[in-house]
Amino acid sequence: MTLQRAALWAIVIAAAVYLLVAGRSLLLPLVLGLVLWYMVDALADVLEQPRVRGLKLPRPIALFAAFCAMAGLFYLIGRTIGRNISAVAAAAPSYEVRLQRLIDQGAQMVGVEHAPTLNQLFDRISLADTLGNLASALASLVSVTGIVLIYAAFLFVEQVHFRRKLAVMFGSGPQEARVHAVLGQIDRDIRTYIRIKTALAAVTAALAYTVMAWVGVDFAGFWAVMVFFFYYVPTVGSILAILAPAVLTLVQFDHLTPFLIVLLVIGTIQIVMANVIEPAIMGRSLNLSPLVVIVSLMVWGTIWGVVGMFLCVPIMVMLLIVLAHFKTTHPVAVLLSADGNVPEPTA
Repeated sequence: MTLQRAALWAIVIAAAVYLLVAGRSLLLPLVLGLVLWYMVDALADVLEQPRVRGLKLPRPIALFAAFCAMAGLFYLIGRTIGRNISAVAAAAPSYEVRLQRLIDQGAQMVGVEHAPTLNQLFDRISLADTLGNLASALASLVSVTGIVLIYAAFLFVEQVHFRRKLAVMFGSGPQEARVHAVLGQIDRDIRTYIRIKTALAAVTAALAYTVMAWVGVDFAGFWAVMVFFFYYVPTVGSILAILAPAVLTLVQFDHLTPFLIVLLVIGTIQIVMANVIEPAIMGRSLNLSPLVVIVSLMVWGTIWGVVGMFLCVPIMVMLLIVLAHFKTTHPVAVLLSADGNVPEPTA
């Protein structure tokens, strides 16, 4: 029976992975719509809390304010990225000269007499094909954004009747209470993750911006935004947040001092935040094994790309909580946890 159960679980997991990969174009907009709905709903809950003398915003006004806040945030981020892309295009000629000089110096260090030029390195790239692919990607992004907004809107409509549907499905006995307990635990842990991660990402981005502005790195605001988003991607994001602005300093400056400052200072900030402060604050609450986090990063990144990398930790938190509430899957939840300390099964 144990072998048969293991074989059945293997088939179920393989089928689930296949459906996630094959249905990526259908599932990703739905998942992104769910994320957008959750972020707006969580922010509305915060705005709805009583502030002064027990006064609080009505739910519709809180939802509208939360939606406007999220829309304004995405607008500012998009505008910052757009402006910096234009500035990068304008500064490209000066960067090309410096990059060619670095290539020549590197070739001399390894004993190559004739270093390749930038034109030789990129002569096989078709500009027309590149621009065509970029235009297709932007058109796809715009269309997906519309679908995501539609999904989020219908999720808000569905939310009104969700609790009543649960009551009808499971009755008013212990089974309904158990379902509400699982959903409540998932909600609390995900909100804890988002709140702490966002706060630490903002602090890290602010410190990185201060360092880059002091050194004089071009497009410091753009790189600070990238540092903020990279912080949500475990391990790989921290590496990219360190290397990307550091490499720019090699192209921008004629000496290594700015490169070393950016690399060491921002690297230290990232290491302290990700490996000291974050585990101290969040490690005990989420209770995910570091190995599970890395493996899930690779798996979900392979299945859903960059979106999967951002969502890997929330997905694993939900999976751990659900598995912990059932006796048959409780051992799996123990393996996924950091220290084996998971809730006792209720079913």
